[in-house]
Order: sequence, then structure tokens, then C-alpha cells
Amino acid sequence: MMRRGWEGPARRMAPLLCLAAFLAAASPAPGLQQGPAESARPHHEPAGLVPHAIALGDFNGDGVPDIAVPAAAERKVTILLGDGKGGFAANHAYPAGVGPSWVEVGDWNGDGRLDLVTVNTGGGSLTLYFGDGTGKFAGREDIPGVHGPAAVVAVDVNRDGRPDLAVAQARESRLVILENLGGRFKVGASYAVGRAPHIVTKADLNGDGLPDLVVGTFAKHVLSVLLGKGDGTFHGAREVPVGRFPHYAATGDWNRDGRQDLAVACAGEDVIYVLQGDGTGALKKVGTLPTGSNPHGLAAADVNGDGLPDLVVSTRSAGEIQVFLGDGKGGFTSLPPHRIDQDIIALAVGDFDRDGKADLALVSASHNAVVLLRGDGAGGFAPFPKP
Repeated sequence: MMRRGWEGPARRMAPLLCLAAFLAAASPAPGLQQGPAESARPHHEPAGLVPHAIALGDFNGDGVPDIAVPAAAERKVTILLGDGKGGFAANHAYPAGVGPSWVEVGDWNGDGRLDLVTVNTGGGSLTLYFGDGTGKFAGREDIPGVHGPAAVVAVDVNRDGRPDLAVAQARESRLVILENLGGRFKVGASYAVGRAPHIVTKADLNGDGLPDLVVGTFAKHVLSVLLGKGDGTFHGAREVPVGRFPHYAATGDWNRDGRQDLAVACAGEDVIYVLQGDGTGALKKVGTLPTGSNPHGLAAADVNGDGLPDLVVSTRSAGEIQVFLGDGKGGFTSLPPHRIDQDIIALAVGDFDRDGKADLALVSASHNAVVLLRGDGAGGFAPFPKP
């Protein structure tokens, strides 16, 4: 018997809402003029104009997740330090290049402190900052000449213990590797991928302990899969057809067979494509999960404490957060949507109040802010209580 929210191979076609380029500012979701009660309204922490992505890391070593968000219209990256109670202890901003649309964290110089990098889509560059371990960043360095960058992921491609950078180049339809030379980066090999690549995700799809890369492509509606060789290079891309306009992808072992699987939010079809890995690097579509209009942000985490990976997705035009609970057999059950009454362009999962339950950090494009929601340990989320 199919569970509610789980569709087989048949596609659900939905009208394509206007998906502007990576830096377009979204308007509030239509039809949601009636907001929640005052006591239920979440706190909106300012994150700059046109926030576009999110990365988590413990920037000050206090054991609480902190947040980095690029603000495309203000040429800056905002750092929010968590207070361990579901709020924020500090809000700092650092200049970036033109049109920062992505952010990633990692220890670039090997000093044990988290650093960050922004992808500046408008300026064709990357901006590096180095963390001091207290939550502050300094030592800005820019990497120019990365044409049409859309997203970046930190991944050790040559097994030297230093995180390298894999950058999706939308204008070039390529993926380029920047080799880490101890805090400085050298442009390395690049690989052809599907037309108009957007988000790049790291995974180990063939179980060899080496990082592989998955790139969603807007114009061709495929995933380009590149298997790592472990020497800093990758095999040529294989294409996996998915729905229109693949956005965020999430990895996990949906059926507990020891092989990594994948899920990807497809905005043009209002579904999540669920893909099963066979342990060789191949991915097979096994079903879709219907979502509200324009799914975008996606994360995999155990939100109900049963030890199984679940999926959380934001639907930008519907103004909702949806949770799909994994059954450990490859299927998912949909919980009732949570109306958030705003346009959530990206999300991340973390424990922001140290209660052992998964919480949500949401990037609100309609409010130019970050919102935290407290998890109840059963798959439900609500605003944190006001202090």
C-alpha cells in the first residue's frame, strides 16, 4: 500500500512559477495576507537584502550551531551566533563581492577554526574569510576569474586532509575544482556538466570512501554525477534525468541497505524526486513526493528521533514547510504542512537550544531575515518562545 504523500513514477506537472536568475528577489507568497497570532509569530533576525543560501557551523566553539547567510543585494555575508536558547547572541556582517549567492564553511588554513567562502555570482569571484575561533572573521581574500559561479561545496578531493572547493559555473556549464594549498586556492581541473548548473552536493555514491559530486542543472533538468578518483580528479559526468528545475538535493540511506541515496526538490513540478543508489554510483528514480508550489530548500535529518532519515522542504510560493517521515524501507509519509506565511528560499537543520531535538533555520526571502523554529521531536515545528 502506498503511503500518503508518496507517488510512483508518474509525474505531477504544475504551472511553472517565474524562476528568476540566482539573484532575483522573491515577493511574499500570494494569498497569505492573514498572518499567525502575535504569540505564534517567530522572530525575524535581519540577514541583509536578498538572502539566498545558508550554512551552519560552530564559529565560536561553544557547541551551538551558528549561521552564515549571503545577502546578494548588499554584497555581504551575515554571521549569526546562536545563544543556545533558540535565539542569537550576535549579528555581524562582512563585505563580499558583487552578488553573493552562496556560502560554505570549512577550515581552509588548518588552524582548527572554521572559515567561510562566498560565491559572488554577479562579480564572477569568490570571497574568503578566516575565522578567529570567537565568531569573528578577518583576512579577506578574493579569488577572481571564476566565471558565472552559482554554488560551491567544500570537499577534500585529493585526500590531503585539506578541504578543496568545487564550484558550479552556471555561465560555463562546468564544474571547476579549486585546490587548497593551505589556505590559498589554485584553479584545477574543470568538467562539463548539464547546461546551467546550479547547486552542487557532495556524496559517496559508490561506497569507495572517496567524495563524489552531484550537480543539478536548470536548463537540461538532469543531475550530473561525477565520481571521484581520490587524486583530485573526477570521472566524466553521468546524467540522471529528474524533474524540471532541480534545486537543493539531500543525501541519506533511505532504505537502510548501506548505500547512499538522494532526494532533490524539483521546483518546476512541485515534487521531490526520490532516487535510490545501487552502490556503483548509479541513481534510479523510485518515486516522487508531492509538495506545495515551488519547492526549493531541502534537508535530510532525523526529525522524530526514530533513527531514520526524514526530509524537510520549503515551498516558496505556498509559504509552507513540509515534513516527510522516512520509514526505513525507502518510503516517506507526509505530515500536514506547516504554514510559515513567508517565502523560505533555503533551510538547514540543527539543534539550536541544545535539547537534543532537530530544529530549523529558515532563510526568509520575503522578510530578508533568518527565522528559527523549535522542533518537538515528533516532526512538528513552532516558533521558539519569546525570552
